Amino acid sequence: MNTLIKTRVIIPLMLLIPSLSGQAIAAQGWQELRLLEPSATQQRTEKQGRVYIYDGLHEATVDHALEGQFGRIENMMFVGVRHTTDAGEEVADDDCD
Repeated sequence: MNTLIKTRVIIPLMLLIPSLSGQAIAAQGWQELRLLEPSATQQRTEKQGRVYIYDGLHEATVDHALEGQFGRIENMMFVGVRHTTDAGEEVADDDCD
């Protein structure tokens, strides 16, 4: 009986682990979609004063949004923006230690 209980607990946990690592990727994709292609509902809530905080986006995505979504800038806040060199290496400022 103990083996059956352990199996019922361990197998679902094993299936959950890969999805946890994919959550960060999914979250970034969701943020980019919200940022670059907002739904009518999102636009309506922003017009009512809602501010969305975007976390961990790449600087190119942020720049693209600031240029292409100029009318929504007051409803955007960016934290943890990822910066890269021309070679593609991720860099952090000295104050990020």
